[in-house]
Amino acid sequence: MEANKIYQDSIFLLANLIKNEKLRVELLNDSELKKQVIELVNDLLLLEIDENCTFKDQKWGPVFGKALVNITKEKIKFIKPDGKKTDEVLSDITFLQTYCFNNLQISRDSLTDQSFELTDEFVKENSKITDELKQKYLKSTTSSKPEPEVVDKTKEKPNTQQTGFEGFAGAQSAQGNPFMGSVPPHPLQDVRFYPYNSKPKYTKWLKLSLGIALGVCAIMFVLISILLTTFRFFITKEMISVDNGWSTDFVSKWNEYLKDRAGVYWSLGNFLGIVTGGTNYIYLILIIAMMSWIIYTIVQPPKTYRQKFIIPGINLVIPVMFIFMMIFNLAKPLGFIFGSDVHSELLQRTFAVSVAGVQTQEALDNWISANNAGVNNLINIMSEGFNLLPIKILLWFFFISLIVASISIVAVLALNPKIDREKIAKANNEYQTMIAEAMQGRKYEIDPSIYEPQEEIDAFLKELKDRKDKKNKDKNHGDN
Repeated sequence: MEANKIYQDSIFLLANLIKNEKLRVELLNDSELKKQVIELVNDLLLLEIDENCTFKDQKWGPVFGKALVNITKEKIKFIKPDGKKTDEVLSDITFLQTYCFNNLQISRDSLTDQSFELTDEFVKENSKITDELKQKYLKSTTSSKPEPEVVDKTKEKPNTQQTGFEGFAGAQSAQGNPFMGSVPPHPLQDVRFYPYNSKPKYTKWLKLSLGIALGVCAIMFVLISILLTTFRFFITKEMISVDNGWSTDFVSKWNEYLKDRAGVYWSLGNFLGIVTGGTNYIYLILIIAMMSWIIYTIVQPPKTYRQKFIIPGINLVIPVMFIFMMIFNLAKPLGFIFGSDVHSELLQRTFAVSVAGVQTQEALDNWISANNAGVNNLINIMSEGFNLLPIKILLWFFFISLIVASISIVAVLALNPKIDREKIAKANNEYQTMIAEAMQGRKYEIDPSIYEPQEEIDAFLKELKDRKDKKNKDKNHGDN
């Protein structure tokens, strides 16, 4: 259901509730009713902030929040719930209606009426409880109430009379269900409901290929990072001389820069065009830990029937970020394996700025022109000094794993099952029909065709059970 429609239904439910004098007074007496009303006001904040919902260009969360405070004369802290979906707000609406119907004998029609004009003044006028109202309605709370239908959110389970694996499915889907009694869960919360338009058989292999590619990427990145900082070449004082192509002026400044030192170290990373310091092992350990967790979330066995066939898009966000980060950090070394000149620029700038004291672009250009032969000569010497074959092999493996990981991600995005909106719309309509019938005391069976075949669900749940039993058996064997 559209967020704005849910928002409108929520505010009219609250308006009808406080308009009803009995329910307004009941907020003083019934802690469960008050709890549900507070939750619905919190839902208004969620819809206003996350979905930008309004009614008549006004946000009603603060209006009904203030009304509830005026009625109860209590300090109430309203908080936007995190991670809550609009379908759950719809469940809160239906639960509150069911609660009032079962426990307070309030008809559903009186709670869903939207024929009157809703204004700030209307809410204000219905936020008062006089002594007469207290005398009239608080007395009636001492009288016995008829036994209500089950509406406890946390204790009861749907009376579906299911057994075996089907019962296990019902128990799974009952978690978080706001009815938990004679009213079954919303299809979206039912393990049997599959809200996508296809069930590809290759999902397992997509997950595996993506996990392997990301794992190789991470391992290659760490190994390359270590090699780039630990392999070093010692540039001696004698290598920078006029005979080796350096200008007289720079040779003089080089000797002055070294003073009593015999030379300076130039890392393999510097040679391949990137600025490197010491090896940051904490950073590398964090990379490995994060990538291990990401790979595990991708390749782990499915915990729900839906996870057999999909890879949630959110699971790909962090891998994509890591791929871009690794490419950014190793762009120059990757250019090296394709023949780019990645050696000169950093060497020229470091020597010109740090040693010769060059400060302007024009001076830098002049310095490069005067010392170009010396730079090329030094690069040739370092090329012979570094053993470049291992780093080339690792860089090629890294590049190939990047390509495979990228292709896998694109394949996942392209081949992942798409949401079947028609099926979801039908499920919502079936559920609303069932709720409406239940409000009138009639029973309505949701169309079973919207659910997956029970044999498939049972087979999957058997896999879960076998896997759990094997895990427990292995754990007990290890303890012994």
